[in-house]
Amino acid sequence: MRPASTLALALALAACGSGNGSNGPSRAQHATISLPADDALHASAPLEWLYWTGHLHTDTGRWFGFEEVFFNEAVGSMAHVAVTDVDPATFEFAVSVSARALHASANGFDLALAGQTAAGGGGNDTLHGATATHTLDLALTTSEPAVLQFGNGYTDFVTGGNTYYYSRERLTAAGTVAVGGEVLAVTGTAWFDHQWGNLANVGVLGWEWFALQLDDDREVMVFQLYDAAGRVAQVAGTYDDHGNVTVLAAGDITVTAQGTWTSPHTGCSYSSGWTLGVLGQSYTVTPVLLDQELHATGPMYWEGAATVTGDATGRAYVELTTCM
Repeated sequence: MRPASTLALALALAACGSGNGSNGPSRAQHATISLPADDALHASAPLEWLYWTGHLHTDTGRWFGFEEVFFNEAVGSMAHVAVTDVDPATFEFAVSVSARALHASANGFDLALAGQTAAGGGGNDTLHGATATHTLDLALTTSEPAVLQFGNGYTDFVTGGNTYYYSRERLTAAGTVAVGGEVLAVTGTAWFDHQWGNLANVGVLGWEWFALQLDDDREVMVFQLYDAAGRVAQVAGTYDDHGNVTVLAAGDITVTAQGTWTSPHTGCSYSSGWTLGVLGQSYTVTPVLLDQELHATGPMYWEGAATVTGDATGRAYVELTTCM
């Protein structure tokens, strides 16, 4: 297995003079997540990211999937923006790198890199992101409490390293998508992830991440971490039934790939199409487009919009950082 990780950020920033750090925050230093204070950036974290994905629709039913993410280290930062235009079935992304770290704000964030911006906190965010042909301007709001992943928002990885991790799993989105000379009004839903800690080694090993937003307003997160031999080393997740959150153990989750897709850009093969078993329920997750790979110099991973069928219907975002 050849690693293909989101956290190739560490390698890209190394070219700007970065080291990825060997020490991260520990339980003793920061045992629990406190919001809104932890909406802000964490200067002591070796690596941190703020991550939005979501599904937008026009009043005529045109569907856009989107991703906007900011990565931060002490000596550099990176922003990714990607848009899946479901019909006419196109995928486009932009990657920007800076040798300067993003600055911190109290109880929130105000991020800007090469024209891509995100500001907010407390579940009220504004995003601006652009690729070569699509421009997003979105306001995001939530009425649900944040979900602390792993139960208390912290885990030590069995392969080394650690993370603090919380999510806002259903944000209401409204705004515009500019494309093809038109500015289209859109509404929809988004998912926000915020992680920080000693993540560089984990990124090299790779993972699969599934974020399901079901039509009956339940949310499911499933995470599989791989070891250096390509074996599943750690499985985790959460099941959110209208604010009643169940922390999933490995025995609560099965992930079965239905096939593979090989990138014409990088030669990487990724799993493609999945059956997720969660607490006795079965969900079939199907990509809306096979080629949703970010394949710029440095980052190389698959992140894309998908549909959910089976015991419930909905939409999903999937991230694959394992290159087979």
